[in-house]
Amino acid sequence: MQNPLMAGFGQVDITPELDSPPTFEIFDPMFLRALHLRQEDRQVTFLAADLFLFDDKCFELVAGYLKDSDVDPNWVLRGASHMGTGPTLFQYYVNQPTESLKEFGNEDRYARAAAEAILLAREDASTAMAGVGTGDAEEGLQYNRRAHNDDGDLRMVSLTEFPKPPRDLQYDPVDPQIGVVRFDRKDRRPINLVNFGCHALARWDQRGNISADYPGVLCAALDSQGIDALFIQGALGNVHPVREGEEPSARIGTSLAEDVLRISRDIAPSDNADLKLYSRTIETGRLPVLDEDEAKRRWEEDPPNSEGLSRYYYWLAQNYSNATSFELDVRLIVIGDGALIHMPGEPFVETAVAIREAAAFSRVLLLCNPCPEAGYLPTHRAREEGDGEVLFAPLGMTSEDQIRQGTIELLNEAHLAGN
Repeated sequence: MQNPLMAGFGQVDITPELDSPPTFEIFDPMFLRALHLRQEDRQVTFLAADLFLFDDKCFELVAGYLKDSDVDPNWVLRGASHMGTGPTLFQYYVNQPTESLKEFGNEDRYARAAAEAILLAREDASTAMAGVGTGDAEEGLQYNRRAHNDDGDLRMVSLTEFPKPPRDLQYDPVDPQIGVVRFDRKDRRPINLVNFGCHALARWDQRGNISADYPGVLCAALDSQGIDALFIQGALGNVHPVREGEEPSARIGTSLAEDVLRISRDIAPSDNADLKLYSRTIETGRLPVLDEDEAKRRWEEDPPNSEGLSRYYYWLAQNYSNATSFELDVRLIVIGDGALIHMPGEPFVETAVAIREAAAFSRVLLLCNPCPEAGYLPTHRAREEGDGEVLFAPLGMTSEDQIRQGTIELLNEAHLAGN
């Protein structure tokens, strides 16, 4: 008889302190949360971060703080919630309008907090029953920002230009799936790992302040019900929140929490859950980068305080000047009849749906970590149309096809091995 599955939860508050005099407002707190699972010699840790990004450089610091523990950094799987209302640790992708929240070079504070959350989860680990469930979110929480007019021309529906999605466009599909992994423990609070794909930008107008956006509302609502919860993004690449109502983050987070409770009630956790781990490295191409001096010149020509696209291209030139390929690590965690896929980058809705439809498992969750190394993972069609996410997509033209196919093969090989 196999040893029981162990599960533990830990969280650390990373809410910045207010300036004096204050230059930003704190709407709600931010956390780093960890779920640690182990069974016999197998272990995996999920690290959910109320941050816009959690890149490899920062994680190297985290791994250093874990070296004296028995936690395996190779199986610590990151998941930044990708919200725009937080301190910016990185000088690319997004502009932080509040100077005191630019944490460039201060990653160590967050790395220490991440390691602390992980070690707390490791210490908290106890025998658990586990089960995986899925359900759909209500309509009107998310929309696909790649839309088309009546002539079939692409129209990117940005949050800045459109407070609400226009009704006269044809929108690409969204993925409404909510995934819940439920862990019940004797004399301990249950743990829910929640998965849903949508940019956490419901407070887009309040960038420069502090909020964990709708994932924070979701986790707080579950906490009020006696559940320790952490949130990891799904296929968010081309999906935005619908910002309707006075407090859209509260509207979305509360709605998701109600659905999570409903889904969780229908899960029948097993006391004989088997934890299985698989991995695959998918090698794909990288697009050529600018000459570093040219990239720096273009960045310096931008207006003051602008980071965005030109800064990202400069960062790519600094880090990938001689790179022609990229190794994308896909991890697969099987719990009962549920399969959790973890990958870096921001895949599209179409990728998640295709993977689920082709997989032999009855429930498949795609867990993603937005990061600059992989960037967006657009479909081939999106790359041909251009614009939007394609500008922040550093991998090769066929990368989505390779990632999709490699992930499906990994899932089906794991299913065959388990039968």
